[in-house]
Amino acid sequence: MPEPLGSGVSIRQLRNERHHLQLIRAGKLMNKFCMLLAATLVMAPMAGQTAELTCPVSPLDLDSLISQQQFQQAYELADTGLNLCEGEANFDFPYGLAALEAGFPNEAVYALERVAAMEGNSIMRERARLELARAYFVTNNLAAAETLFNSVLAASPPENVRQNILAFLQLIESRRDSQQPSFSWAITSAIGSDDNINSATSNSLIDTPLIGLIELNPDGQETDDQYLSTRADMSYSLPLDRNRSLTAAVNLTRLDNFSTDQFDIDSLRAEVAYGWGNRSHRIRHGFSANKINLDRNGFQDSFGVFTSWQYAGSNGWYPSATGSYSRIRYDNGSGSNMNHLRDVNQLLISTGLTKIHGTFTHSLNFYHAYEKPEYPDGGEHNGRRFSGLAYSLQYRWRPQHTPYLRTTAQKVRHDSEHPVFFDSIRADEMRSIAAGWLWQVRENFSLTAETSITDNSSNIELFDYSRFKYQAGFRYQF
Repeated sequence: MPEPLGSGVSIRQLRNERHHLQLIRAGKLMNKFCMLLAATLVMAPMAGQTAELTCPVSPLDLDSLISQQQFQQAYELADTGLNLCEGEANFDFPYGLAALEAGFPNEAVYALERVAAMEGNSIMRERARLELARAYFVTNNLAAAETLFNSVLAASPPENVRQNILAFLQLIESRRDSQQPSFSWAITSAIGSDDNINSATSNSLIDTPLIGLIELNPDGQETDDQYLSTRADMSYSLPLDRNRSLTAAVNLTRLDNFSTDQFDIDSLRAEVAYGWGNRSHRIRHGFSANKINLDRNGFQDSFGVFTSWQYAGSNGWYPSATGSYSRIRYDNGSGSNMNHLRDVNQLLISTGLTKIHGTFTHSLNFYHAYEKPEYPDGGEHNGRRFSGLAYSLQYRWRPQHTPYLRTTAQKVRHDSEHPVFFDSIRADEMRSIAAGWLWQVRENFSLTAETSITDNSSNIELFDYSRFKYQAGFRYQF
């Protein structure tokens, strides 16, 4: 079952980041217990300053905007007089607080460090140290944030402030854990039945324009069988900092049909990627390699590069986009010395949109690709363009039970006439639908069941086929 959108940021992680933001915003409760003191300090006499050197920004105005949670306006107002006003605690403190809440944490650090170091009033100094610790946390200076939080905690602050500090200390520990290298792997296995394991036509006689009717070899006709599919997934993540990471993944899949070995498939895929971004935007660049064996003989190799983007929008919207370029090569040693004519270079783009609405998760994806033949002389008909639209729906019926539905429609058109069916340019339309159930028995163990129907219609009879599958299996995460 595909995960909404792709690749690098799970829905659970996005929700956790939102929870972190809520805790950070909870720090605004700490903004109130010294506001009276800040207002008092503002009234200190400034009569000795010349008109040219007088701060043009009233700290009282900044405090008023901050009390109304108009942090962006307070930051912009303070910035107009920064050159003349910085260095005064009654300006630096509201300026630093406004900068922190408006999304300028580095500016907040500079202002609050001045207050924490120079302010003579102990209450204001401790308040500045508390807000400075929060600014250190936002800028990912976890060691400095932890030191200051513990220092303020040791001074026995009010209970609400104490609870917020403890929450931040827990977040610091969680963030440190998330920045450690991690390795994980999982085993997925399913047993099932497939009434067309080779996606072939059910017709035994095919009409060709030159020869007329020909009888297909049984291997070229629809073949049904039962199968066991097993997959091992291994991944390694190396965080470089809070916003950047390197990842590597390896997937090994074995499809073993019970009655025949001719269509058994072994697939090995490896991927390395660099990811970067922030809470809203995530971008990944990487490359991948894939090797497929058919009946334990070489069949297809591919190597590609890709880039992807994902955005965590408001109200449960998650758009994404992906682009990739792959070189796909076929093995001539699998019984035909003409397989190289099937070699293509593929350019693929896709866009997706996921919407989480209560217990429902909707995902819509569009993709388009062009496969250019490597050898146009003799292999031009293998060039093709295809486009598809896929939709999936997940319903979180209960915490452990998630039924799902998935449907896909795809159109394919080849570049030139087929060498055997030379009076036609191949064009296919494929539709499929799948329904399944996920039962999360434990956090690291789940059971699955799925059934699917695929129908491919082509203007060349040889490529018409339908396929019905059902399977049941498990997944274990180590």
